[in-house]
Amino acid sequence: MNAQGILARVDKIFEYPKGLVKGIMKHIRPDGSETTISFTGCISNEDYLFTFSSRERGNQLKVLYNLGGEDIWVYNIHSLKLFHKLGIDRYDEILSTNYTFLDMSRANFQSNYTATISGDAFVKGVDAWKLVLKPIAKGGEYGMLTLYVTKDKFIPIRVDYHDRDKAIFKFMTIVKLKENDRRIVPIRYDMMNIRQGTVTIISFSEFDEAASFDKDIFRSEKLGE
Repeated sequence: MNAQGILARVDKIFEYPKGLVKGIMKHIRPDGSETTISFTGCISNEDYLFTFSSRERGNQLKVLYNLGGEDIWVYNIHSLKLFHKLGIDRYDEILSTNYTFLDMSRANFQSNYTATISGDAFVKGVDAWKLVLKPIAKGGEYGMLTLYVTKDKFIPIRVDYHDRDKAIFKFMTIVKLKENDRRIVPIRYDMMNIRQGTVTIISFSEFDEAASFDKDIFRSEKLGE
C-alpha cells in the first residue's frame, strides 16, 4: 500500500454517513469555561448542509458544502448574510471554535495533498504509519499536515496541522469509532489548539441513514429561506 492508497482508505473513513446526522461541538477554554453548540447535518452523495445552534442564541449558522466539500457557502441566520468561502476564507473558525470551515468540509485529502510515508510511529498504543501531506494549492493556512494511520485497518488516529512555517499549531485526534460490517465511522473528534490552549470536541450522537431530502436545500440561493 503506497501513500496515495492509504489516503484513499482514510478519505473513505472520514466521509460523513449519508442521511441525517446530529451532534454537539463543545469548546473548552483554558480557564475551564465552555460553550456548547448543537448541529444537524443533512448529508447526500456530494452535498451536505449543517445548521449550528446554541441554547442561548438559537439557530446561528447554516454551512453548505457542495462538490464533496470543495465549495463552501455560509449563511449567518442572525445577520441574514450569505458568504461564499473561497481561498483563505475557508480557514475561518466556525463560531470561534478550533474547527475551520475547511476542517469540516471532508474534502478529499487525495485531491488536495500529495502524500509520502515518512516512517513508522507508535500512537495511542498502536502501530501506525506516519504520512506527510503537502498541499497542492499554495497560499492556505496549512503549510502541511502530518497524518497518523493504523497499520492494520488504515484508520486515521491523529492529524497534526502545521502553519506556513511548518510549525504544528493544532492537532486533531479521533477518539471514538463506530464500526459495523459496512464501514468505520468516527463519532468523536478532539481538536486541540496548542497556541490558545483550547480544545473543541465534536461528538456525533444520531445517524438516520433512511432520511431523504429535497435537492433544493443544497442550493446556496435557498439558504435564507
